[in-house]
Amino acid sequence: MKQKQKVDMVIALCLIFIGIILLILPMLCISNLYCLNIFIFSLYTILNLIQFIATRKSKDYEGLYSAIASLIILIINIVFNPTDSPRTLALLLMGWVTMMSLAKLKKMDYYHDRNDRMWKIRAFNLGFFILAGILTSINLAYSNEVQVIVLGFFMFIHGILELFDPIVKTLIAHS
Repeated sequence: MKQKQKVDMVIALCLIFIGIILLILPMLCISNLYCLNIFIFSLYTILNLIQFIATRKSKDYEGLYSAIASLIILIINIVFNPTDSPRTLALLLMGWVTMMSLAKLKKMDYYHDRNDRMWKIRAFNLGFFILAGILTSINLAYSNEVQVIVLGFFMFIHGILELFDPIVKTLIAHS
């Protein structure tokens, strides 16, 4: 397994772990969405910066683009506190999904330009990521506890989708 696949796998597992933590937090009566959003997007920004730095030799800029998108949403979250209403929270999440989709589209185009069959898997991941983002944004109109659970499922799904790429590359390399 190459260094890049190892780093991508660790980052994806961290995203799955973040999703699991978010799913557990409402049981512990922790549902302050403002603090959780700051925590999630800060951690996501840091993880993607680490991913970019650890894989910079592979000239993969998806981690950098994802970190920038998360940093923008983090700053918007800190400055404007959009967690007061479900509508603004949904817009914040859709803005992040849109920026992340552009980064994923760039990576998919990279694979397509090099006639790598991985672009088909990336296209599936992109479509499913957008669908999950839209469904998550639609379902943010409930109480804070339900919002945290919905965001937890979204991060869990996002982590699983990010896990596909390194696993498939590893399986192709070993076949």
